[in-house]
Amino acid sequence: MAHSPLGGARVLVTRPPEQALAWRVPLEAAGAVVVSYPTITVTPPPSWEPLDEALGHLTQYDWIVFASATAVRFALSRLAGTVDIAAFRRPKIAAVGVETARVLESLGLPVSLVPGQQRQEGLVAAFADLRSGTRILFPQAVGGRDDLSKFLTAQGCIVDVVPASQTLPLKALPPVPAFDVATFASPSALRAFVANHGTAHLRNFPVVVIGPTTAGAARALGLSPVVADAPSIQSLIRAIGHSLLPPGA
Repeated sequence: MAHSPLGGARVLVTRPPEQALAWRVPLEAAGAVVVSYPTITVTPPPSWEPLDEALGHLTQYDWIVFASATAVRFALSRLAGTVDIAAFRRPKIAAVGVETARVLESLGLPVSLVPGQQRQEGLVAAFADLRSGTRILFPQAVGGRDDLSKFLTAQGCIVDVVPASQTLPLKALPPVPAFDVATFASPSALRAFVANHGTAHLRNFPVVVIGPTTAGAARALGLSPVVADAPSIQSLIRAIGHSLLPPGA
């Protein structure tokens, strides 16, 4: 354990259980003790109708964009038995980040584009030359970021943003277990924690987040987060290790 990057640190993981599972093995391999403490839950959207209608005309789109593995799972659950995955050629698939691309490829779906910058801004740059009239399907969580869709619409593309899931805070959370580092992958997970417990617990220990959006939410609450340099578990592990270093190290 002494040779492990995280050296037995108790890492609080606030993702829903089905999302936290993909983090557990790499974190434990890095020497962490994973402390599961979900603060949010991911459920189906209020209505499947917009997504089902879009998927019913799937081949009319030039691109389908997935911003998360969750969007992949929920959207593809609606395609089960209706599309021959092995023959999937249209639309082309873009994934925001290697983790999302890995889920798609594990299901046999070809990924045509993963931007170097693993955020919506990366796809903004990658799609800068799309011709006007390009049709794009964007299944995402209710209330998800709209930077990409706004950019593409301004560029003359036809973008259908449809709800594939919704994220809800868990209420009446149990007491906070002992931890050495708290991790948050979304503003919603952070806000749900703070709504239940305030920020006192988070001021005494490192807070590590994925992405500038979550970092902004943490700073707005008066916290000083360590930010992973990419939305991947390996980047998170490096950030956790950095957060545990003595001051000035």
